[in-house]
Amino acid sequence: MIRLYENFNQHKAKVELLYADGAMKMAFCQYRRSSEDAFFIPYTTLTYVREGRKVIFLNGECYDMKAGDTLLVPKNSILYSDILVKREPFVSLNLLLGDADTLLSPMACHIADRMQLQYYAGMHNMSLSTFKRWFKKEVGCSPGQWMIEKRLQQAKYLLQHKRLSVKEACYNSGFEDVSYFIRRYRQAFGHTPGQEAI
Repeated sequence: MIRLYENFNQHKAKVELLYADGAMKMAFCQYRRSSEDAFFIPYTTLTYVREGRKVIFLNGECYDMKAGDTLLVPKNSILYSDILVKREPFVSLNLLLGDADTLLSPMACHIADRMQLQYYAGMHNMSLSTFKRWFKKEVGCSPGQWMIEKRLQQAKYLLQHKRLSVKEACYNSGFEDVSYFIRRYRQAFGHTPGQEAI
């Protein structure tokens, strides 16, 4: 399940706000046990690993981060994070820059669900055509294209990291037709989902 970035699992992590003003927030984050999470991050974020190690899947790419590594996470990203806690806790500093696009949060947290765009437009008191215009202007593509891109990224994560079968990754990421999923996956990543684990 994808959650909003602010909704850290408090029983797994100690999160402390170190600094905040209108343009940025800096948070200290410490995990004492391993954790695997998926977050929608509506801010541009700079994450710095101070201690420990984590694997991040972002925009279809895998980043194996250790102490001293920094990663820039673009605004409106879905991030899959696997924090590996061994003998010492995992510690990171996260710098959140700019304002958040809260209009995308409901869609991002439910990318695998079959909700109609009209539902998301209605949540923000917009007509469907107004919502589509707003989306294209703010995000740079149609809502449908954005949802497919995010579903494909989730499928890649499920195939690579969770080692699900093609069929399981297809359905768990919100696709209903395996042939269509395979075709879109090949267009996006240059190979079939079946070749992902090879």
